[in-house]
Amino acid sequence: MLTPVEIQNRVFKSGGLGYDKKDVDVFMKEIIDSYEALYREKMELSDKVNVLNEGLQYYKSIEKTMQKALLLAQKTAEETQENALRTAHNIEKEAMTKAEILISDARRELELIHQKTVQLAQQYEKYKLQFKTLAAAQIELLETESYQIHIMDLPQVTMPEQPSKAEEDSDDSGEDLPKIDFNFVNVAADQE
Repeated sequence: MLTPVEIQNRVFKSGGLGYDKKDVDVFMKEIIDSYEALYREKMELSDKVNVLNEGLQYYKSIEKTMQKALLLAQKTAEETQENALRTAHNIEKEAMTKAEILISDARRELELIHQKTVQLAQQYEKYKLQFKTLAAAQIELLETESYQIHIMDLPQVTMPEQPSKAEEDSDDSGEDLPKIDFNFVNVAADQE
């Protein structure tokens, strides 16, 4: 592309019958002015295009960086989600295992308590039976002849007559007191 200076410095050969030099110079001056304005505008636009291209490249690099960051964020989010799911699954498994252990321990303890309860109930029944047997044996023993007291078998005790006051004062030896037979106490022992 010709610059305005090159157009201005261009010299034409003159010939005998050519164009009027003044008209050509005026026309050339108009062309040079117009061309100069276009040339300046083109240079300004070219500079703007360069600046815009640089800006575009900058934004394209930012876009690439953001795309990489977005992909990395997505990948990190997916990994975090997978890790969270794995952790949740592990926590759930651990909780289930602990729950099963607790339930198993509770069942064992319940079984032990049940066994103790059965043993205590059996001991109670055994004790009750022994007590009934003992009570029945005592009742049976009390019903035997050895523990019977018959009023008719009791010796008759008679009271001697009371001495007069005067006789009491004269005899303090107590030889005249009646003798009481206490052999009835041994009646039960003799019958055995």
